[in-house]
Amino acid sequence: MIDPIQGEIVQTTGGIPQADNRLPGWWLWLFWIALALAAGTWLGGSAFHIVPGPLDRYLADRTAALDTGGLVTDDMLASLARDRLAVQAGAAAFQKNCTRCHGDRAEGKVGPNLTDGYWIGGGAPVDIYATIVEGRNAKGMPPWGGELGRGLCKQVAAYILTIRDQNLPGKPPQGARWQPEPR
Repeated sequence: MIDPIQGEIVQTTGGIPQADNRLPGWWLWLFWIALALAAGTWLGGSAFHIVPGPLDRYLADRTAALDTGGLVTDDMLASLARDRLAVQAGAAAFQKNCTRCHGDRAEGKVGPNLTDGYWIGGGAPVDIYATIVEGRNAKGMPPWGGELGRGLCKQVAAYILTIRDQNLPGKPPQGARWQPEPR
């Protein structure tokens, strides 16, 4: 049966004739273009991380905001250590830059174990931050402030604050035992 509007009728369901016509060419072109754009977006952002995703851009903006600012204090770094996203960014920077010397879990290789309570340059949050930014050339720790920027150094310090005193097995303690000052 052929309908003058719908074309060839392939079946009738409940008295409603149904045709099986081809989709218009313009619709097929739009479909394939949309599919290609979606696949490219996914491959570029999620699969290969060529294009930074929204969370990466947000973290970069937050890091840039941390780069500016005033005096670095123990309280500011302690509050940053409670910020999950700041700690996540610090952990990523630690994994990328610090594991050669401090190990994958900060247990110490060439550099000291950062998970115990002993610190060479002082264990206060500001001391840890200063060690990251300025380095300890006498002990072989390079300065990272210029390469990472002060905002990312703050996030790395926040990450280290979250892992210290876990006492992971690794390099034996170095430096003096650090105890926070009572308030």
